Amino acid sequence: MRADLFFVPLFLGLVFTLGIESAEPKGGDRKFEAQLIWGTDKEKPDDPKLKKVDPELVAGLQKIFRWAHYYQVTNVTFVVPLKPKPGTRVKLSDKCDIEVSDKGKPMTEVKLFGEEKLVRTINQAIPQCLVIGGDVPNQTAWFVVLTPK
Repeated sequence: MRADLFFVPLFLGLVFTLGIESAEPKGGDRKFEAQLIWGTDKEKPDDPKLKKVDPELVAGLQKIFRWAHYYQVTNVTFVVPLKPKPGTRVKLSDKCDIEVSDKGKPMTEVKLFGEEKLVRTINQAIPQCLVIGGDVPNQTAWFVVLTPK
């Protein structure tokens, strides 16, 4: 399984919040970190682009999911202007984008796109960490982890 392949066919919109601490934004625009994470039972493939995931995040994911290994495919830090300005679209891979919009404290809207098609829209507060995940046919999973900075 190559890490640059991405989901969509059987994407299951799993959404949850992990108890990972993060600072509250202090006025002005909101800053976020988005990670595209690959979950698998296989050892790391010979792909230098894949990075180790923070052990605290791995521990949170392993409490809920069954995968033995988690690899970071992409890590992007970006700014979202406060409402009423439009959201920020971020490319995480060739097949995965997110669009994040401020909807007024404490709400944030996250749109997940797979192969340019809207897959899921989530409207909720993101005080710590939002994880959107889904299965793919090859016995692996993908997660978009969104953390306020």
